[in-house]
Amino acid sequence: MSGLWLHIRNSPIRWAFPVLVVLDVAVLFLRNRHWIGVWPETGAAAQVPAYLLGVVGAGAAAWAASASTRQGVEEQLRAARVHPARVEAYRIAATLFVLLAPYLIGQAVAFAVTARTFPPGVYLWLGYVLLGLFAILLAVALGWACGRLLGPVFSAFTAALGFLFLTVLLDRAGFVVVSGRPEVTVDPMPMALRLGLVLALLLIMLWLPGSGALRQRSRSVAALLPVALSLLAVMATTAAVVDREPPGDDAICLDGSTRLCIWPEHEKYLPQLRDINARINELPDVFIRPPLINEAGLHKKTKFIAPNGKEYLNYEGGPPVFYVFEGSPWSYAGDIGKAITSKTFGFQDLRACDWMKLIEPDQARLAAIDKWMETYLVGGGRPDYHTNASQELQQAWAKGRAVAADPSRANQFRWVEGEVSDLRGRYCQPTH
Repeated sequence: MSGLWLHIRNSPIRWAFPVLVVLDVAVLFLRNRHWIGVWPETGAAAQVPAYLLGVVGAGAAAWAASASTRQGVEEQLRAARVHPARVEAYRIAATLFVLLAPYLIGQAVAFAVTARTFPPGVYLWLGYVLLGLFAILLAVALGWACGRLLGPVFSAFTAALGFLFLTVLLDRAGFVVVSGRPEVTVDPMPMALRLGLVLALLLIMLWLPGSGALRQRSRSVAALLPVALSLLAVMATTAAVVDREPPGDDAICLDGSTRLCIWPEHEKYLPQLRDINARINELPDVFIRPPLINEAGLHKKTKFIAPNGKEYLNYEGGPPVFYVFEGSPWSYAGDIGKAITSKTFGFQDLRACDWMKLIEPDQARLAAIDKWMETYLVGGGRPDYHTNASQELQQAWAKGRAVAADPSRANQFRWVEGEVSDLRGRYCQPTH
């Protein structure tokens, strides 16, 4: 430990430590704070800074790795009584400490904030901790290889740019995760493979010579290349984040004219959902309420073959679903409202209603009802999202929101009952 502490004190990147701590915590709290009180969201939010630390860390690791070459002490290190691999191990460990400590501090701060209420699912947080840990280990491995093989001149810039390029390249393969929705989780097997391979890369670095030893360098690269390619293959072909199994009886449900069910990890949204459920109960009888609306992922997805032959997964065949995006009540109120209006107007039952004959003015009326329902369910106010919808559509939405702003609930219900009855009378067969 004394040797490690000595190398930490002499590390050329030690002065960056307080800056990296501030950077990590700032990225955590300057984003939307919906993650507070939800373990998977807490872990995901706290691992986002790992990608930024990775860009800085790759360059810093390359700078630290090339220090002996830059200072011209490679020959002295090889002639020292201590084995060069041991010296290299201390140097890599010191670099990892300087880069990992800010990340772990950020995760500890995030953990402490959510632990005040300690919701279910703390094990989901741990998976995202490992995901961020892997990103930093990969950045150090990449930076160290650049520093040892490319020399001190361009290695830091090349490593930082290389990690950034790798992040963009593998984004679609699930390398970058910015949200910890409760319906997904970090898969332990791909995560273990990634961690094992990146640790193998770091171990190979212990015997990686400096840029001057050409023959030894070629041998080291020959050992490095298969492991690096295997890691890239694993990252490109496996998903780190996968769908979770539905929780079954552990789901939290609110009874009423419509039953609303959510993941246990989202229990913090129960007060808002209770208010929405009460407003659903108060809706006029002209609305047909679905018996059940689930949060996404509470029932299994089904396979769907598109006309182009591609296979997709969706939630068709089950009850309607709603999503919770960044804690916004407008996200789930909008989805729940659409489920109710869709059931009321029979959008899924073409035998009952013929919406192919819908004329443009009536389309605007449907849009107005849709936004009235969303605003009514959320309890009023202005939406917290932006849209690039057409001017005509936005005007229809504005009309529905204006009705929802009427302080008289009776006036609102009178308007919406008239609109729904008239539109159903135009396009739907009478029910008996």
